[in-house]
Amino acid sequence: MDLPNLGNLDIGQLQQYLQGVNFPAQKEEVASNAESNGAPQNIVDGIRNAAQDKFNSQDEVLQAVKG
Repeated sequence: MDLPNLGNLDIGQLQQYLQGVNFPAQKEEVASNAESNGAPQNIVDGIRNAAQDKFNSQDEVLQAVKG
C-alpha cells in the first residue's frame, strides 16, 4: 500500500481518520484514534511526532502532520 503524501493531505481526508475525537484532545488520543480508524502509518507517526502535546481542532492536527 502506498502511503499518502502528507503535503497533499487535506482536511476531508484527515476527518475520516479523526472520527470520534473530541477536541481539545491529547496527542496520543488523537494518534490512537486515527490508527483505529485506519489511518496510514505515516499519518499516525506524523501526529505522534508533532511538537505539541494537545490539539484544539482537526485543523491543528492537519497543520502539524503536514509540517
